[in-house]
Amino acid sequence: MASFKKKETLVQNITYMALMAAINVVFVLLTTFVPVLFFLIVFVLPLTSTIVALHCKKRFFPIYAVSTILLCLVCTIWKIDDTIFYVIPSIASGFIFAVMVEKDIPSPLIIIATTLIQMAFSYAAIPLITLMTGRSIVSDFATVFGLKNYAYLDYVAPSFIFFLALMQETLSFVVISEEIKKFGFTMKKAELSGWSMCIYLGASLLLVLIFALTYRPLSYTALLLSLYFACLLITGLIDRKKKWIYIALGGSILVTLFVFAAIYNYIPVPMGLLGVGILFFSVLIIGLVDNCLLKRENRSSI
Repeated sequence: MASFKKKETLVQNITYMALMAAINVVFVLLTTFVPVLFFLIVFVLPLTSTIVALHCKKRFFPIYAVSTILLCLVCTIWKIDDTIFYVIPSIASGFIFAVMVEKDIPSPLIIIATTLIQMAFSYAAIPLITLMTGRSIVSDFATVFGLKNYAYLDYVAPSFIFFLALMQETLSFVVISEEIKKFGFTMKKAELSGWSMCIYLGASLLLVLIFALTYRPLSYTALLLSLYFACLLITGLIDRKKKWIYIALGGSILVTLFVFAAIYNYIPVPMGLLGVGILFFSVLIIGLVDNCLLKRENRSSI
């Protein structure tokens, strides 16, 4: 299939990038006329940028990025916030996604790294959009979900942006991983080690604590990040197929429920749900114990 071959010549690169830029413009235009389609655009844009970065030479990518942004700005001049909030972050995360694929980075790290990049660009775009248009993207989303008058909207917004970015990058990864052979690349199958998952989970839980003490609105975003790594670690622990792990995981859920119920009323509003982090911390302890036991088993076998 010719469209999936690596582009070598300048003409091939420019032509392919122009095609993908046009696709981006079409989707942005659709979103401006049919706002409900924004769910479609947030999934398509990172994917097209990733495909361009995989197919075309990296030195030509700035041409694609600049031309796509300018075309979207011109075609939607009456609603430039879509370009700032959707297109620019998607181009950045799509490029990093492709680079990490080529560098054989494990898939969980590809997804979470591009998610954080997407979130950072989107979050930075919010005050810029407000400054240029007088509109608040956060208020627009809040209105759609019936949260316009919610007292703790500042806590919900970053978590929602993180979740949206995670869904974008996960879909991009699923599609790209299916089509990767057509691109002439192979996706690395190596998984994160048990120690690595424990380190990432521990670091994300530390971020929860840091943000809870400094900038509270980001504490729930850090909690979602710890949920991501906790799920990875739990999956790895279950694959170990050890009875004590199953018992420990089940026991940690029960202990968390009782502790959470006991302390919830004593935690300042709206920080109560951070108590869920107790479960993630329990999973971290189980993971550390399992890795220590595994290390001892390996030494004994030697």
